Amino acid sequence: MKADVGAPTRRSGTRPAKTGRTEDLRFITGAGRYIADIHLQGEAHAAFARSPYASAGLKSVDVGEALKVKGVLAAFTGEDLVAAGLSPLPCVRPIESIDGKPFHTPVRHALAVDAVRFVGDPVAIVIAETEEAAAQAAGLVFADCEEREPVLDVKQSAERAFLWEKGDATATEAAFAKAAQIVHIEVVNGRVLISPLEPRGALAEYDAASGIYTLYTPSQGVHLIRRLVAPTLGVNLEKLRVVTNDVGGSFGSKLVNSPEQTALLFAAKRLGRPVRWISSRLDCHLADIAGRDHVSRGSLALDKQGRILGLRIETFANLGAYASALSPSTHTSGFAATSCGPYRIPALHLLSRGVYTNMAPTDAYRGSGKPESIYLLERLMDRAGRETGLGPIEIRRLNLITPPEMPYKAANGAIYDSGDFPEVLASALELADWAGFDRRRKASAKKGLRRGRGIGLYIHTTGVTSQEISRVRLDPAGLVIVETGLQSSGQSHETTFAQLMSQRLGIPFDRVKIVQGDSALADSGGPTAGSSSLQVGGVTMIRAMDRLLDQAKQHAADELEVNARDLDYGQGEFRVTGTDRVIGLFDLASMLAAQSKAPCCGEATLDGNILTIPNGAYICEVEIDPETGGVTIAQFSGVDDVGKRLNPEVVAGQIHGGIAQGIGQALTERVLYDPATGQLLTGSLMDYGLPRADDMPLFTLAEADLPTDNNILGMKGAGEIGCIGAPAAIMNAIADAIGHDRIDMPAMPEAVWRAINETRKA
Repeated sequence: MKADVGAPTRRSGTRPAKTGRTEDLRFITGAGRYIADIHLQGEAHAAFARSPYASAGLKSVDVGEALKVKGVLAAFTGEDLVAAGLSPLPCVRPIESIDGKPFHTPVRHALAVDAVRFVGDPVAIVIAETEEAAAQAAGLVFADCEEREPVLDVKQSAERAFLWEKGDATATEAAFAKAAQIVHIEVVNGRVLISPLEPRGALAEYDAASGIYTLYTPSQGVHLIRRLVAPTLGVNLEKLRVVTNDVGGSFGSKLVNSPEQTALLFAAKRLGRPVRWISSRLDCHLADIAGRDHVSRGSLALDKQGRILGLRIETFANLGAYASALSPSTHTSGFAATSCGPYRIPALHLLSRGVYTNMAPTDAYRGSGKPESIYLLERLMDRAGRETGLGPIEIRRLNLITPPEMPYKAANGAIYDSGDFPEVLASALELADWAGFDRRRKASAKKGLRRGRGIGLYIHTTGVTSQEISRVRLDPAGLVIVETGLQSSGQSHETTFAQLMSQRLGIPFDRVKIVQGDSALADSGGPTAGSSSLQVGGVTMIRAMDRLLDQAKQHAADELEVNARDLDYGQGEFRVTGTDRVIGLFDLASMLAAQSKAPCCGEATLDGNILTIPNGAYICEVEIDPETGGVTIAQFSGVDDVGKRLNPEVVAGQIHGGIAQGIGQALTERVLYDPATGQLLTGSLMDYGLPRADDMPLFTLAEADLPTDNNILGMKGAGEIGCIGAPAAIMNAIADAIGHDRIDMPAMPEAVWRAINETRKA
């Protein structure tokens, strides 16, 4: 993917020095340790038999033929797990309905017991000496099912999880009652696969002597996985250790637990030997959690000048077959968090209907509700610009919150502490050469192409991970060891956390070692989620470092025979004020070790306000071939405000990746099920349209960074902003090119061709 990072705007300030990613050498030379690289002596291999039906009563599961396959060691069904006392998978974010009805979720066992609810629902686990034997035997498992008619339409489903609201219904009704104009839109935010490069997998082990289970699995934080999996086994947390090594991408798919993890741990205990499973890509398509999947209606009440008086939203959220661990919060509080965007919206009422269908479950996917609400709002703002005659820029300028209004309390309850939304918009328009668009449109027309432009403003609310514990200790070998509950799945923790500690301690970068991915190191921590790594992990690390330095200072005072108040710390050493008497941090560590004294260490938990509001503006130009409907992104530019940037290259990489996922959702990605049978039609990457390199344009991005005061680093989250702002910019550009906005994602050639011809007929 090519990228052209534009020059900073006048607010960006001095760039920090470059620090290359220390992880990269290990990864590109094949020295990474992903789940497929981990092996234990005596391990067996597992495969899962899955339901061929989208909805069916499950009468029985016969594993007899599977057990006859050479090399098969055992096969277990849901009834075996229930008989052993295992519990269903938990949903830890239940939502109470506004009508008083309790939260409803279908019972989900690690292996189906009485019913199957989507194609791919696991019904049995088969364990064998080889992967091939396990896979062969899994194909011989027979599930006696009574097929039922599946439900796939989110608006037609009668099985409700919750009915949830946010905002002030009375104030919103009053705003609409006095409106001079009301604008409506309905949009589809389609179901997408998460599709990390590394598929899911796990290696389970049980030690009979201690009664401790160990689960090796890729995750976004071992502590959340442990809290979710241990209850399914009926054990206390201390009886389950979770270990994560390198992770080849996640974006939410490895954030929460999966039924396979519980089944593997059960099998490891029953067989008395380790059991491993690596998901096939077909398994990923069938059974991984999916993202998005909303149908949303939005209405704006406007006064005569085009100022917003109120916003009304109703969204239908597809939870899939079951309520996954965090899923309800994605469709409620996650969606609501950015529902007001960067605009001055006096009154809001949001109604979210969570329903079940016979599809794989959904859960948090990069942005976790924010891309869904921002997409709705920005499509609605463009329609308001059309219907009022103000156009896409003036309608936004008129309603943007301004810096003097900060801190601003939005109608959804969020507090915006910092940001200059008008400046971000102005900078983006200049960067995109908005004024020169007519010239480019005429040039496209000469080639027989339609050119359109679109804008997408976004905000994000970051800082959602509040369980973090960080430990920092001095190692006699001359290292600072940092232990964190957060987990990198591509966010460059080994680089950025080490860079932060190196700068703060004044020691060489290579003297800092980041340790992550083992629940045995602490009782809690993490996970990595919500674009929160630095403002959560970084802040707690600094607090832990300060406590370490307090300890070290006292030891240094003893060694130098002075009062601790007379010592200054800087550049890796303690100095007696006004003298040349010093002792280095690592020299002190060696002295303490020689004296058999405990090493200096500090521990801190997260404390204080961690909410930040990164924001920005993306502008996209597309060219469309009217004969085929093919869309090409001709130009993509944008301005982002992410506060201070510790490592600009890492930030740029995160933004580019997010935009790429937004492009995929807007143009090529769509999970399809047969509407009559519920069979998955996009079961491979031949059928599912992940964006390719040639789908990516040159990115021209600039900075308009305003530090936040909500954390001591001044940083705002960056990891998810690209996929929040990009889809609306792309779809608004397509609407501009075809002459109307009656088109939904993904804008595949056939859909675009039909939309163009609808215009011609009109």
